[in-house]
Amino acid sequence: MGSFETISQKNLKSVGVTLHEFIHTNTGARHFHLESADENNAFMVAFPTKPTDSTGVAHILEHTVLCGSERYPVRDPFFMMLRRSLNTYMNAFTAGDTTAYPFATRNKKDFNNLLAVYLDAVFFPKLDRLDFAQEGWRVEHRNEKDGGGLSYHGVVYNEMKGAMSSPIAQLWNHLHRAIYPNTIYAHNSGGEPCEIPKLKYSQLCEFHKRHYNPANAVFMTYGDLSFREHQEHFEKLVLKRFKIKSQIIEITAQKPFSEKQKRVVKYSTSSDPERSAHAVWAWVFGKSTDADSLMEMHFLTSVLLEHSGSPLRKVLETLKCADAPSELCGIDDSTRQIAFVCGVEGANKKFISDVEKEIFDCLHKLAKDGLAPELMVASLDRLELDQRDWGGGTYPHGLSLMGRMLSSTIYRKDP
Repeated sequence: MGSFETISQKNLKSVGVTLHEFIHTNTGARHFHLESADENNAFMVAFPTKPTDSTGVAHILEHTVLCGSERYPVRDPFFMMLRRSLNTYMNAFTAGDTTAYPFATRNKKDFNNLLAVYLDAVFFPKLDRLDFAQEGWRVEHRNEKDGGGLSYHGVVYNEMKGAMSSPIAQLWNHLHRAIYPNTIYAHNSGGEPCEIPKLKYSQLCEFHKRHYNPANAVFMTYGDLSFREHQEHFEKLVLKRFKIKSQIIEITAQKPFSEKQKRVVKYSTSSDPERSAHAVWAWVFGKSTDADSLMEMHFLTSVLLEHSGSPLRKVLETLKCADAPSELCGIDDSTRQIAFVCGVEGANKKFISDVEKEIFDCLHKLAKDGLAPELMVASLDRLELDQRDWGGGTYPHGLSLMGRMLSSTIYRKDP
C-alpha cells in the first residue's frame, strides 16, 4: 500500500515470526504485523489513554464505544458478534495507561467482519448519552422495601464497587499513588466508585476525540493473512477519513524522590483489627521497555521470592507478627517504570518497623555475602524456560506476543 511506509522488518526466529513495522504517511498511525504460518489470525488496536482523575473515563469509554457505531447503529453489536462469530477470542480492556481491543479467529471472512465492527466501534462510535448512563453511572429510585430515596447505578460503577472492595486492590492503587504521585498512575483508571459520578457526558466525548485517533493508534496484526490486505482495510474503513495528524499523547515517568516516601491509609475489615494490617515496601527501578532492566528484575524476583526456600520469601513466611507474604510481592511492570514490591498481610501494625528491619537485614546480607551459584543458575534456567514457553492454553499465541509488545509500542519504544 502506498499510504503505508515500511519502517523495519525483523525475523524473530525464537518466536517464529517476522515483525514488520509501518507508519501511515498521512495520519501517523502505526501498524505492526507479526507474519506467521499460524492460521489463527489476531488483531489488536490500542491507544495510550491518559486520565487526569479517578472518574474512570477510559474504562467507561471502553464500554460505551461497544454500544453501537455509525455503520452498526444497533444495540451492542459487539455482543451480537460474540454469538455469531467463529472467533477464538474477543475482548476489550483498560489498563493504567492503555486501552486495547483484541480479537482472534481462524476464518478469513470472520476476521474481516470482526475487523469492520471493531474499527467502526472504536473510531466512529455513537457515544449515546443513554449508553453513557447505562455503562457509566446514573441515579435511580430505590424500592420502598430498600428504604426508598436515590442510589447510583451503572455497569462500570457497580463493577468497580466490587473490584475496590478487595483490600489488595485498594493497596495496589494506594501503592501506585505513593510511588508515582506526579504521573497518571496516581489515578485509578478503572474508576473509584466515589469519583465516577463526577464524570460528565461531555468529558467522555472529549476524551474519545483526544485519544482515539490514528496519530495515537497502534494497529497490530498476526498470522498468515497478508499485511497489505489489512492495510487496505485500515485505509478504507478508517484512515481515509482523517486528513490532519492529531496531537500525540505521551506517557511520562515519575522523577526520583529525594527521600523515602511513606503512606498510611485505612480500610474496613471484619477480622481482628490487631492483626489485619497490610504493609509493603517498593523500589522503582528502570523502564519496562528496557529489555535488560526487565530481565534483571525478573531474575532478581525469581532469586528472592519464587519459592519458600528463596531468602526473602523465607523471611516473610516465618515472621511471627504477620500471617503471610503480600499478594503484591514481585515486580510490577504494568507501568512505564518497573517496581519491585515485597511485604506482608495479616500483620500487627505495632510491629511494622520490625518487619522492615527483617526485610532490609535480609537484603543487606545478600548484597554483602552474595548467593550460591547453583541458586542463580536454577533461576536463570526457569527464566529461559518461561521465555521459550509458547503455551497459552486457549489464549491465542498471536495475542500473547502482542501483549509482550504492547507497552513498547504505546511508549513509542522498540517493540
